[in-house]
Amino acid sequence: MNYRHSFHAGNFADVHKHLTVLAVLEYLLLKPKPILFLDTHAGRGEYDLRSTDAARGNEWQEGIGRVFSGNYKSPLIQRYVEVIRKAQQGAGILHTYPGSPLIASHVLRDSDRKIFVEMQAEECLSLRKTLRQPQHHQVNTTVSQEDGYQALKAYLPPKERRGLVLIDPPFEAPNEFKLLDQALSHSAERWPDGVYCLWYPIKSGGLVNPFYAAVKRSGLRNLLLAELSVRPNDTPLGLNGSGLLIMNPPWQLDTRLREAYNELLPILAPNRQGHTRVEWLVGE
Repeated sequence: MNYRHSFHAGNFADVHKHLTVLAVLEYLLLKPKPILFLDTHAGRGEYDLRSTDAARGNEWQEGIGRVFSGNYKSPLIQRYVEVIRKAQQGAGILHTYPGSPLIASHVLRDSDRKIFVEMQAEECLSLRKTLRQPQHHQVNTTVSQEDGYQALKAYLPPKERRGLVLIDPPFEAPNEFKLLDQALSHSAERWPDGVYCLWYPIKSGGLVNPFYAAVKRSGLRNLLLAELSVRPNDTPLGLNGSGLLIMNPPWQLDTRLREAYNELLPILAPNRQGHTRVEWLVGE
């Protein structure tokens, strides 16, 4: 695998993805019983926006760089920005971006179980070092170097009976959409009541359309699409949009996401060429 998320950390897709994951977690945390958070492609956990990698494309400047200093009506965007600001450790300026492990660790309770899976040895080692820092208390936390798809078989169903599984692969494999579809189907057999968030890229050529069709054919129900695109989907420039397929979303999550996305879109796509989509792929 050659993918390095440090080139892309904090871009518009990260903003969309992490804001959405944060929304799901906060709904789950409304109840006192512990939950499981399983992150199958966790990454290194923290990304230096001043690094050579981040400077190569400066993607973060069109993502978190546009969002960080604003004032927002949406409580969800407010909460997301608060988490990102705390990650700066009092620096007052944006210099680091927390990945999903740090964002989750910030909001989860000591009683909640965190499992972070990362296959790349260097990234996994970096995540372990990051979580050992005093500001990131590593309570009830497992960091495992293994294949994320295989980890689903090992850790599901969980003893907690409630929780969120984030499947966020790098999309290096040509059959990644097929792997994603299979992972959801097999995981849902093991744990049908879990909440699943599957991230996917939206690029030209309609590559995501067969994925929608395959998931529909699977027989799974209660599937919500949550997408944010900063360019028309047929723009031949690479990543045009970011999508999440959410299975068993919490009640009224779709309403909260629409509100946040509508406020976020003009900031991430100031040329007004982007669009959002929050709708049911398959209802209950």
